[in-house]
Amino acid sequence: MCSSVSVVIPNLHSPLLGAVIEALARQTARDLITEMLVVGQDRYGLARVPAHMIETPRPVSAARARNLGVAAARGEYVLFIDSDCIAAPDLIERLAACHRSGAPVVCGGVTIERGSYWAECDNRLVFAGYLDTAPGGPRDYVPSLNLSMQRALFQSIGGFDERFPGAAGEDTDLSLRLREAGVTLHFEPRARVIHCAARSTPRAVWEHLRAFGRAQATLWRLHPRLLPPPLPLEHLRALAPALRVAAPLLAARDVIRMAPQAPRLLPGLIWARTAWYWGVAEGGSV
Repeated sequence: MCSSVSVVIPNLHSPLLGAVIEALARQTARDLITEMLVVGQDRYGLARVPAHMIETPRPVSAARARNLGVAAARGEYVLFIDSDCIAAPDLIERLAACHRSGAPVVCGGVTIERGSYWAECDNRLVFAGYLDTAPGGPRDYVPSLNLSMQRALFQSIGGFDERFPGAAGEDTDLSLRLREAGVTLHFEPRARVIHCAARSTPRAVWEHLRAFGRAQATLWRLHPRLLPPPLPLEHLRALAPALRVAAPLLAARDVIRMAPQAPRLLPGLIWARTAWYWGVAEGGSV
């Protein structure tokens, strides 16, 4: 049974933090929330009651912020939600129902905020399998922007790996370590958050996906059994220049299946996926 939930929100001066906290305070299952812990830095002073601010003296990675939050948490379960994600009113209620049915780890769905072409491209590419329109069920790995699990389980596997800088790859690494421990990862699309991504320019989307590509190479090194690389990494290092040249063609091959759902996004999706391949080339060269 899900009896209590600690919400952990990594934050680095998000102007949306107030709306994130307000949406959590209005939950239909508000009584299950033991605490809301905002970890990081908040220049706008938005981490107000009912949230509690755990301020860090300097900016920290998402992995570090979440680990600090869990260290201070008291709930039986911990919900990680990002500081640009607005929870649907029944988010906690739906996550708790999944936990009561026996799921120790539950990832909720992502609703894409309409308006910015580049933010939509970014969301569709990064969260393709986790949109609120995707089918529910087991997943090989889950993102951490809307992720709930038993606190004791999280602590037993050592939390997020703080060697991952920024916010890319650390959730996939956590997922793979959970699977290695025999844990099933469940996806519930109806437990929704609206992801209000701030990446609204081609450059911002490029840098975001490039970081994911670099992290992918690291994940291949750390988890060769569950996430085998497409070719030996020493070969990838040698082929990095060719991979950069071929990246647009590979990207077009990868995203063409998304064209029927959003044909207007196809150029931006190819651009973003090309950045991912450039990041893989960089990460494979290390």
